[in-house]
Amino acid sequence: MSSSKIYLEFTSIGCNKLPQIASWGYDGLLAFGANNYVALYYPEDPESKGIIATLSGHKDKVNCVEFINRGDEINQTNIAIISGSADKTARIWKKNKSNKWVNSAILESHNGSINTLGVVRSRNIIVEKDLFATGSSDGVIKIWERCELDDTKDSVECIQTINLGSKYPIDLAISHLPESKVPILACGSTDKRLLLFVQNNGQFIESLSLQGHENWIRSLSFATYTTPISPQNLSSNDIKNEYKLQEGDLLLASGSQDKYIRIWKISLVKNDQEEIDKEKGNENGNEKKSLIKDLLANVLDDGTFSGNKVQLSTKAHIIDVEVAKDGESCVNKRYSIMFEALLMGHDDWIYSVCWQPPCLIKDSEGNLKYHQPMTILTSSSDKSMMIWKPEPDTGVWVNLTRVGEIGGYTLGFLGGLFNKKGNYIISHGHTGAFHLWKNISQDDNDSEDWQPQVSISGHFNSVKDISWDRGFNYLTSVSLDQTARIFAPWCRNIDNDKLAVTWHEISRPQIHGYDINCFSFVNKWRYVSGSDEKVLRVFDAPKTFVQSLSKLLNNPGILEELESRPLGANLPALGLSNKAVFQADIKNFEEAAQEEEFLSRQSYSHSSATPNSLLQTLDKPPFEEHLLQHTLWPEIDKLYGHGFELISVGASNDGKYIASACKATIAEHAVIRLYDTSTWKELPNPLQSHTLTVTQIKFSHNDKYLLSVSRDRIWSIFEKCEGTIPYKFITKNKAHSRIIWDCSWSHDDKLFATGSRDKTVKIWTQIKSQEQTQWDCKSTIKFQEAVTAIDFAPIFINQRYLLAIGLENGKIFIYQSEDENQIEKWNEFIEVDKNECHVSSVNKLMWRNKNIQKFMNNENVKLQLASCGNDYCVRLLNLVI
Repeated sequence: MSSSKIYLEFTSIGCNKLPQIASWGYDGLLAFGANNYVALYYPEDPESKGIIATLSGHKDKVNCVEFINRGDEINQTNIAIISGSADKTARIWKKNKSNKWVNSAILESHNGSINTLGVVRSRNIIVEKDLFATGSSDGVIKIWERCELDDTKDSVECIQTINLGSKYPIDLAISHLPESKVPILACGSTDKRLLLFVQNNGQFIESLSLQGHENWIRSLSFATYTTPISPQNLSSNDIKNEYKLQEGDLLLASGSQDKYIRIWKISLVKNDQEEIDKEKGNENGNEKKSLIKDLLANVLDDGTFSGNKVQLSTKAHIIDVEVAKDGESCVNKRYSIMFEALLMGHDDWIYSVCWQPPCLIKDSEGNLKYHQPMTILTSSSDKSMMIWKPEPDTGVWVNLTRVGEIGGYTLGFLGGLFNKKGNYIISHGHTGAFHLWKNISQDDNDSEDWQPQVSISGHFNSVKDISWDRGFNYLTSVSLDQTARIFAPWCRNIDNDKLAVTWHEISRPQIHGYDINCFSFVNKWRYVSGSDEKVLRVFDAPKTFVQSLSKLLNNPGILEELESRPLGANLPALGLSNKAVFQADIKNFEEAAQEEEFLSRQSYSHSSATPNSLLQTLDKPPFEEHLLQHTLWPEIDKLYGHGFELISVGASNDGKYIASACKATIAEHAVIRLYDTSTWKELPNPLQSHTLTVTQIKFSHNDKYLLSVSRDRIWSIFEKCEGTIPYKFITKNKAHSRIIWDCSWSHDDKLFATGSRDKTVKIWTQIKSQEQTQWDCKSTIKFQEAVTAIDFAPIFINQRYLLAIGLENGKIFIYQSEDENQIEKWNEFIEVDKNECHVSSVNKLMWRNKNIQKFMNNENVKLQLASCGNDYCVRLLNLVI
């Protein structure tokens, strides 16, 4: 049996809604915080595989992620990931010898949530010890040094604590002062000022507090200026040297909630060295005088050059720094810090600024030269990202490219990043999804043509229920983030007819105003969902969904009964019900558009649906904007009757009946209501047996029995009967000592299993007796944690029953019976690797066995197991036998 194994096929989880949550490494790996995980993903992967790993360790939400870099100029590599979390710790992750990610150090000393990280970004980072900073909600910045001990362990030492008092660090950035190895730390905080700290004798000392921004500073980013190789600059000797950026100048971009980006220039003042030393030797008073003289000289120069009145706002701030030279003596160097440029263009808060990473370009002799592009990417909550560059002739910064979203329900972008080559940009927003664009322009002379690319998305709250459709073609999940999402494989040929199969979110049939708790498929194209609003809603697949699914699966066989289906659905403004849109509506829509009173005539005037979008069939997975606006399913009915929030719903396998239950503290409310799907009416006489909330309802595969389990620790069985009442109560059993969370029928309906908070799974089988039908407990499987989800495999594997079991701590086990007749003894078959499980309660498990081979490269994959949990994850595991 040792040849059997289980491995991860697909993971979906949304990105946390925070500005500094993602970092794009030089090797193409994107690391981002997703709930308590650090998730890893290659956006440029030609196969679009999505998330490749989720690193678990943090006990609370991850707030910020950064890569630690080392190396010389263009050869820098990311050697580790650092993540800060609301659990008051930061963790360092790196690859061990066997190429597995390990947590190599935990940093524990803050008294508050760690919200920002500062890592060195400089032209050369050739160090023995990595320097970085953590900023926390306790108003403290801590400076750390990291040493590598071996391939799995690091030693990290806190070398300084900077207390900001009543201020609160929002963003940190570290670099080296020009022509030195002296670190400079920039801090944006809640008092609108930009703080600069310079290291002296191993300690950072506050050197300057820069004014200018009128609101909190959200993002900081350093870059080292390199002289551009272009004919324009060679002839610009008529401009005085003071007003040009010099090779090696340090540029700091700051983005704020005041909607502006400021660029600051830090440059070395190339004075006669002896003069500085002489000044340094003078008394304090003289030093101040000389400093004022210096500043005035700067301002005077400024005024005379521009021909305008003297403006003190552009004055240079001067700092003197001791710089160690060749490990022997220290020399003083003087630096000037000036405000360089103001970038205006966004209409709302700016959340991130990011310089394009350095690259190699050819100079006039054809040699490759290190070059820092003067390109900045900014993201804002005005739903746009902008790329800024200075004009070659004037040096004035202009916005060249704007990408983003139009309309819809989005709230803008929280962060934007460049890849190493600068030909991809990625951003994330409030829906947990990534938006990816690629510059597909072929020529090198800075022309830009940014096109959206397929990226990843996922839930951003607990996923409560999952289910395969009745044809096992696609997987649907519902969540407390108030959405239902459909995941399906995308089958296509790439690179010389190599079959690629990757999973993606292809539809968001329901975007709701309430948390969705449960749902069940009635037939192949219809499902019913229950939420906190006490109403069951029934949804039917639109024509565009069936056509798109057929294309993505490369399976024309599912295109049936298309004509009667509506094209799509639309959510009216301020509404909760998805209205169906038919072909006739599209014609009206287009006619109305040709007339002037377009908006007044339109029956569903909303930014979401347009004729083109509703007619569009997908040949690749949709982008987030499309998912939000154009993939809704029409709602065909609402089912009333329950007085409290809905908790569980099940549909019979023949699709004739729906059974549902709601929150209950008394027997009167703990009934199971049955609905007839031919009329969508509730049947008289709800099924009574329980006294507290019914947590799960399952019909047997032949629909002969209906099984329910409840918070009152009892399971009940109802049997099918003829007449007006389709099911009648036959037996119940107080089976467990705590709440029963889940139950499952075996594929042949001979057994069922119940899983409970009392940390046991019990296997029940029918005993034939004269008086009545009885069910007896044949086996009890004990665990270390509460059992929250169970599901029987849909076929015998090696003549044995297989049962998947999910626990409250996120672990998943697969157990097997001794054989198909001996069900008294159950053995552990496989324990799923902890990195492929969940980190909190498993809410639902569901096997898939049909339609696998069609989409698999691996012939041995027998089954797939889908799971979802409180950790926001939907996972798909392949069982190989």
